[in-house]
Amino acid sequence: MISRIHRLRENRDFRRVFQRGQSFATSRLVLYSFPNRLSHYRVGFSVSKKMGNAVVRNRLKRVLRACFYQLEKDLSSVSADFVIICRKPAVDAEFDVLLSDLRKMLNKAKNML
Repeated sequence: MISRIHRLRENRDFRRVFQRGQSFATSRLVLYSFPNRLSHYRVGFSVSKKMGNAVVRNRLKRVLRACFYQLEKDLSSVSADFVIICRKPAVDAEFDVLLSDLRKMLNKAKNML
């Protein structure tokens, strides 16, 4: 899966991305991105309790981590922090649909960075 250096963990990092970053959205996901001073990207996930119980929320995060694992080659030269927020339709979405949504939003974000 995603290595430890690519994980966004600190609350202050999440807040910085939310406050200063740019957002890109689809009907299922919202992506916030903000450049960082590191030589690699970091990603964090936010799944509200409104999405469902812990099993549903953890499944969504696992699927999104797997999506980022597939996109790792494309993101090797990107130095930015990303936060992914799930919307309600993401609960029923398949892996391929979420992957294509992430590709669209990351392409927009890379053009802006």
